Amino acid sequence: MFDRGAATYDRVGVEFFGPMGRELVRRADLRPGQRVLDVGCGRGAVLLPAAAAVGPTGRAIGIDLAPRMVEFTRAEARAAGLTQVQVEVADAEAPPLPETAWDAVLAGLVLFLLPAPLEALRVYRRLLRPGGRVGFTTFAAHDLRFTDALRVLAQHLPDGERQSPTAAQEGLFATPESTAALLETAGYRRVTVEEATFRSQFRDVEHWMTWAWSHGARALLERIPTERLPAALADASRVLTRVGGDLVLTTTVRFAFGVRAAQ
Repeated sequence: MFDRGAATYDRVGVEFFGPMGRELVRRADLRPGQRVLDVGCGRGAVLLPAAAAVGPTGRAIGIDLAPRMVEFTRAEARAAGLTQVQVEVADAEAPPLPETAWDAVLAGLVLFLLPAPLEALRVYRRLLRPGGRVGFTTFAAHDLRFTDALRVLAQHLPDGERQSPTAAQEGLFATPESTAALLETAGYRRVTVEEATFRSQFRDVEHWMTWAWSHGARALLERIPTERLPAALADASRVLTRVGGDLVLTTTVRFAFGVRAAQ
């Protein structure tokens, strides 16, 4: 699904993943010359600002399971002259990279999509040098209109189908406390969890629909039968425009960090 959406992913004129990725990098406090790994790099919302932070003397590697995501991001890094960037197809749960070699492992809005996020965090801990940091983001709260729009879209799924639960829905990332506990269970120390809210503005409902097709909501939209799509989109439009005014949605994101202890 992410492969099919790669061409437009985060490229439809909406400030969404970009500001969140830049903020994750800012909070990671990267330094020139450091080595950083971005797992589930997508179109580079975290990877590209991380590469700028570590500079030409550093190294920034991005991995993603979707080959077209890797293709587009690799080309963008090359066009920007970021010689310190490497982008490869690889599994975010099992990066094929040397252990104790990385100053930071970052994951922007990806851990809750993994089948085994706790095990992934333990893998990242082994990749980090002593004193290195893991940092990741998860969704803490969506705008009510966004969740309601997805809910009414899901009502048009074939009979018997429903949205699959994610780790976030199962509670691993449900609260700041559970998120911190996940990091501590994975063996990290000096754990911090904070939140920030971001605004995304859309020109109109059609712009929102284009954006929805470009990211993870595509997984829901693709499962709606073609003959039901017009009615589904009409229902979502009514939800999105019910309060009038500009179509601006807010998203609260949780920023979590942990350190691999020196011993």
